[in-house]
Amino acid sequence: MKQLINGSTDAFAMIYDHYQPRLSLFILPFTNHSTQLTNEIIQEVFIKLWIKREDLEGIQILEYYLQRMAKNHLLDMAKLRKIKLRHESSFASAQDTLSYTTEDSIQLKEYYALAQEAIRSLPERRQYIFRLSVLEGYSLDEIAVITGLSKEVIKKQLFKARHAIRKYLHKKGGLLLLFIF
Repeated sequence: MKQLINGSTDAFAMIYDHYQPRLSLFILPFTNHSTQLTNEIIQEVFIKLWIKREDLEGIQILEYYLQRMAKNHLLDMAKLRKIKLRHESSFASAQDTLSYTTEDSIQLKEYYALAQEAIRSLPERRQYIFRLSVLEGYSLDEIAVITGLSKEVIKKQLFKARHAIRKYLHKKGGLLLLFIF
């Protein structure tokens, strides 16, 4: 553990080799025996372990710590899935109540493409936070869990993203698109 805390990649590899099979057996039942999903979770856990290695000083039993990390990741995934389903169903019901002419449809597609361009013009991290918040509907707390950033940083990134997108849309799409956005 001390070597890992000090950044030894050899120590990390040894820990990975030792705990990966155990962690896999722990996670597998929670993923409906999906080896792909189990492997993804294990990768996330060990990436997080490496990133937070300097904070491991007080950990007594590493296996329990890894299991807790995996469990928290599973819970986060379940919450995200639930939120996504809720937003998809509300979007679908909203779509059912709207009726568009062909001209409206074409114009909306153009506006959507321009809005996507504006989002893609953002720096990668800001774009990711914006997508989580606006397009996928996650709360600031949920985004903080997903990204590991503070709520204040997330708020600043969202403010900067909205400002940049408005500026882009005003420049490229005119006022009408700005009002729609």
